[in-house]
Amino acid sequence: MDLISIMNIGTHIMVFLFGITIGSFLNVCIYRLPAGESLTKKNSHCMTCGTPIKWYDLVPVFSWLFLRGKCRACGSKISSRYIIVESLTGILFVLTFLRFDTIIDGLIYPALCCLFIAGLIVIGFEDYDTSEMTVGVLLYLAIVAFVTRVLTALNGKMFRACEISLADGIIGMFAVSVPFLFFGFVITPLIYNFIDEDRKAARKIRKRLKTQKLDRSEERKLEKTLAEHLSAIKEKGPVFGFGMGDVLLMAAGGLMYGWKAAVVAAFIAIISGAVYAVILKVRAARNDEESVKAFSFGPFLTIGLGIASFFGTRLMDMYIDFLTVPQIPVQ
Repeated sequence: MDLISIMNIGTHIMVFLFGITIGSFLNVCIYRLPAGESLTKKNSHCMTCGTPIKWYDLVPVFSWLFLRGKCRACGSKISSRYIIVESLTGILFVLTFLRFDTIIDGLIYPALCCLFIAGLIVIGFEDYDTSEMTVGVLLYLAIVAFVTRVLTALNGKMFRACEISLADGIIGMFAVSVPFLFFGFVITPLIYNFIDEDRKAARKIRKRLKTQKLDRSEERKLEKTLAEHLSAIKEKGPVFGFGMGDVLLMAAGGLMYGWKAAVVAAFIAIISGAVYAVILKVRAARNDEESVKAFSFGPFLTIGLGIASFFGTRLMDMYIDFLTVPQIPVQ
């Protein structure tokens, strides 16, 4: 084994250890940011007994394995989420660095890619838990993407491993986010306005009150029914196909990875989200439960962006080549 191979192996080991350490911090972000808690002032503690966790029990991945997923003080189970996030971060960091020749191309661009992936992990898990995305994390993703694109444009030699041009990034910023914005905040409310039972009933009652001559008792009865439907509509609130967090997430992802990866990420998210919705519906029918009508889409977008960050551009190029009609040579 030559010196370069040894250096590469050592680099990837260091990247994994650094990744699981970052993953430990991401766990803190996932749990504390949605609750509005400080990331630094509060020490780590058992979620069951509240006992502060000693430093030697905070070693990422290895402490969880050594303690067999239990609190040293009270013996209660520690969520496997901790080791999943830490291991996932370490693995994705290593896979990111494996894409590039760090000896020739340097460490800066792979490091920026890892920073973006870290933000995706936080967004995905916290949206799964709370159905909300922290504005600060979305802003963080946008800043990382912006810095990456600017540095790439200013110093192409230092970032020659980057396949995405500034133009690709700018187009990518709007390629998916704008359709999401239009579909989520215009098309979906219009469609829902026509299919929602309370809204349909309210329209019929208003039309009847306006066009028909009714006696006072019947008019009061209809007004009371109308008030009930309007109250139900108000309680449901506005219905959107995508949240603003989804739009901003895809804008940052498109800026970071380019329009091809953004389109692939959206396709993966829509397909995987549809499969998940079918699974939920089948499970609800099997257990004789009410079907879940809405769920967070952010986790599927982060999965899509994560996959697209490695294969998105290549998959889109393959798809475009497949659709391209071959030219017939003229003899």
